[in-house]
Amino acid sequence: MTIQLSRNAKMLFLWSTAVFLAIVGLTQSTNTALAHTRTEVGPYAIVIGWLQEPPIVGERNALTIEISEDEQPVTGAEVSLDVEVLYAGRTWRVNMNPTETPGLYTAVLFPTVRGTYTTRIFGNLADTDIDVELDPEEVLPASNLQFPEPLPDTIALQEQVDQLQAELQTARTWSFIALGVAGLGILLGVVGLLRRKSN
Repeated sequence: MTIQLSRNAKMLFLWSTAVFLAIVGLTQSTNTALAHTRTEVGPYAIVIGWLQEPPIVGERNALTIEISEDEQPVTGAEVSLDVEVLYAGRTWRVNMNPTETPGLYTAVLFPTVRGTYTTRIFGNLADTDIDVELDPEEVLPASNLQFPEPLPDTIALQEQVDQLQAELQTARTWSFIALGVAGLGILLGVVGLLRRKSN
């Protein structure tokens, strides 16, 4: 009876381990898939993501653009397609560069703020007009991965420095105005004294 229970416990442990590993593998593959965005235009499939994932603020990176037709890589797309990155009402044109992998292109980017960098790919492939906007994975602040203590945010520090400089300039302006008013007051006082003496 003890031997039978031991075998059952071992079988249960093995099944539990197998299910756990399967769930972990499925979760990781799902996360990888979610990190890239796919769309289809006519016979073409376009997939966009980041070369280094997760993308981090302040770190050099590149958008990856994978183009295929009927599951076959499309080469030479950099000749007829353009890439723009849109963020907070701003637009920036980036170069679409072919890689050693057929059908895979990169667009070098240095993200400076967190958020989603919408990418517009437009032009044509053969007789198909292309004009799509895709959202790759969100860019995260470096503090999300820094351990044990996050480093100072250089962008936030620069903003604070700029704000302090602006406040200092305002204080200087007011001090000049105050000095001018004080000087004018002294001048008027002297003129008043001179008039009294002359009277």
